[in-house]
Amino acid sequence: MIAAIAGREVRAGVVTPLLWVLLGVGQIVLAWIFLQVIEDFTGLGADERMAALTQELTMNLFAFAAIVAMLAAPLLAMRMLSGELRDGSFDLIAAAPVRLGQVVIGKMLGLAVLITPLCLLPTANVLILSGVTPLDFGQLAAATLGLWLAAMMFCAIGLYASSLTSQPGAAVLAAFGLLLLFSIIGRADATLATQDLSLFGWLSWNEHLFWLLMGMVRLSDLSYFLIFTLFFLALTHRRLSNRRLQ
Repeated sequence: MIAAIAGREVRAGVVTPLLWVLLGVGQIVLAWIFLQVIEDFTGLGADERMAALTQELTMNLFAFAAIVAMLAAPLLAMRMLSGELRDGSFDLIAAAPVRLGQVVIGKMLGLAVLITPLCLLPTANVLILSGVTPLDFGQLAAATLGLWLAAMMFCAIGLYASSLTSQPGAAVLAAFGLLLLFSIIGRADATLATQDLSLFGWLSWNEHLFWLLMGMVRLSDLSYFLIFTLFFLALTHRRLSNRRLQ
């Protein structure tokens, strides 16, 4: 049943132009950033280069791809629950002999399949240089993993926001609000003038993605993305359970 739900969401996402527009626009901007980084890097002397080429590419390409994923996840998720609540098709799912947990997992898997190509775009750009210049494939793998984990968290937040209302536009705004909060909350450390990583800094996804982009795969960063992904999926399940009881 989970596979059937996920397959249905993937097919529905592929036939709509939104996914292809996001991929096309994302690739155009990523290609421009890629060429800009290469031009700036080759224009510097060996003693002027502050970081290796792989690090320059991961910190620019993957950081921008994370922003694109943050914008794309709510747009892809809005129709999965909010759209069904609006047109009444979710009532059929709620009445069917299927567990809500299976519905949530299936829709999350569908979102993951749809957004994964976006997470692979920066990797594909960097791999063009393989065989031409030395690349740190370990750092590249860590950056790809970090971007994908961040995208999964964004998808879980988007899915939760989609379960809150039957208005897709309102669901997108709610998801953007939550994602913006998780993006800027780390700046509270600067306001409080704290030296060590506080709770606010830990809550910011930027802080955890940064270390993965640097090639450092730390258990604390992996746990962060896993915890919040599962947390928002659990909230989605609770929200749908309450709606089924109404």
